[in-house]
Amino acid sequence: MASHEQGGHLTRAWRHLERPVRILVYLLIALTVVMLYHQTEFLVGHLFNVLLLFVFAAIIALLLTPVIDRMEMLTIFKGRRAIAVLLLYVLIIGLVAGLIALVTPALIGQAKQLPDLETRAIAFVKSLQDAIDNAGIPLQLSLPSGPGGISTAVLGSVLGILSGTLGTLINILLVVVISIYLLVEGRQLIASMRKLFPGREEVYDFTLLAVGTTVGQYARGQLIMSFVMGTYTGIAMTLIGVPYAVVLGILTFFLEFIPLIGAPVGMGVAVLIALAFKGPFIGLLALVVALGGHAIEAYILGPRVTGSATRIHPLVAMAALLIGAELAGILGALFGVPLAALANVFLGALYRARRGEDTPLSASPSGEVHAEALPRLSEEISEAAEEGPIEDKPVPHTAGEK
Repeated sequence: MASHEQGGHLTRAWRHLERPVRILVYLLIALTVVMLYHQTEFLVGHLFNVLLLFVFAAIIALLLTPVIDRMEMLTIFKGRRAIAVLLLYVLIIGLVAGLIALVTPALIGQAKQLPDLETRAIAFVKSLQDAIDNAGIPLQLSLPSGPGGISTAVLGSVLGILSGTLGTLINILLVVVISIYLLVEGRQLIASMRKLFPGREEVYDFTLLAVGTTVGQYARGQLIMSFVMGTYTGIAMTLIGVPYAVVLGILTFFLEFIPLIGAPVGMGVAVLIALAFKGPFIGLLALVVALGGHAIEAYILGPRVTGSATRIHPLVAMAALLIGAELAGILGALFGVPLAALANVFLGALYRARRGEDTPLSASPSGEVHAEALPRLSEEISEAAEEGPIEDKPVPHTAGEK
């Protein structure tokens, strides 16, 4: 009898300790994973770099697949997909080379003005420092000192970029080769991998279509907006007489790939250069041009070229951008928003599945998956709320309400 009571006490004691022990075990597993990551960080970093090459190649393949499909409709390319792919790449490389040849003389001419830029920048900073001192604000501005300080810093950055040119060119070549293989044989590869998921073909198809639609539409929209905003900035700044307009256009083109903040930063730099070189009037004109570009992007281009596949709340997009930048720098900022859009789609599909709908992975009555039919968590919750209250009794507003 005593042993039975002792066993009962042990059972109750274990029930009290079971949850803390389980949490402790999970913490130990997480710490072990972290330690293993730090021990294999070198290997993981190199594997991640290889994976990144395939990711960029897959994005390029997603962008070019509709073009190749249309080319295959022509009689000359029927059954000759590889030839169509190679011809398209030859045309793209020719266009890029032509643009480089067109822009390079202007860049060289503007690079020769670096000493003038340094003189004006130092004069502008000194005048700004005098204004700060007269206002009694304890702030000291500084620029690289010594003769040719700014020019040396800029040239040092350029040389640092050029020193990695060989590795960059190799990576670009690898991305091009991988994307060619994906364009030619990607569909056969996807169909073969489908056989690895017997009984889960529907989930496999939905996952690939959701990722392809969301990432493809997002990348296509960003590329179009980058080209339009870069061209707009370069031409508009040239017309109003802002120096380094070509450089500013190229800078805006690349910054546009960083969502939400890229284009405003590029246009802000343009306004500062206009203010420093041409005075308040041209600076005001540059500000008007920048605000006009932001309005075009926010109200005309954005809703049309990005589409609904990446439709998430601006606060969610900003949070994804900041978290991505904090975790992975520029790459995290580039991929933060599309990853948040994908999470929104998959959580929406999971929510539909939990509601027990007949077609849980699609918002289309026919079950067809396309951009407009992709489920999104916020929309699914709104639809569920329209059908009736989620709970019979609303959640109390205060702790004392019952």
